[in-house]
Amino acid sequence: MSVTDAEKYIIADVMSKVLIGVTSDSTTSEAAGIMTENGVSGLLVKDAGRVVGIVTDRDFTHEVASGKNLKDLKIGDLMTAKIVSVDPTISLQEAVEAIRKHNIHHLLVKSESSDYLGMVSVKELLSALLEEIREQNIRLKGKVDELEKFYKIAVNRELVMVKLKKRVYELEKKLSIESDLADLLTK
Repeated sequence: MSVTDAEKYIIADVMSKVLIGVTSDSTTSEAAGIMTENGVSGLLVKDAGRVVGIVTDRDFTHEVASGKNLKDLKIGDLMTAKIVSVDPTISLQEAVEAIRKHNIHHLLVKSESSDYLGMVSVKELLSALLEEIREQNIRLKGKVDELEKFYKIAVNRELVMVKLKKRVYELEKKLSIESDLADLLTK
């Protein structure tokens, strides 16, 4: 089943529109506190008003797993400088492909004018995709129900036609009229 553009979700529909930033010289404790306080899993890293990177909960996890002491690190040491961003009009499926291709958990959404508009995490994408699938299933069930009704009508009409043909054949037989209905009834 194809989904029309009006039914298709785009990344702008599901992205977090509030971008919270820190500077590269912020401490990891400050950044972790901001993330916790705001319930976000990623922050933009800005220096002199320019975006220089992104820091996510995954970056914290990698550093802890490598044995580094987070208290000794600044966000500039922890952040990912290579930013992956997408256009706000791409589909959720295209966003998933970008995440898979770059092996990341957060995508920044950027306008044509180079302004960052939002961020979307894997968790947000999965929730939106699940909702899209649910809605498609509801539409599909409606179409299946409609087809079942048409099928029942068609079967009932066919049964009526067979009964009518049989009745005509019986009448022709009583009236001794030859017909090709016998052939039709055996088909």
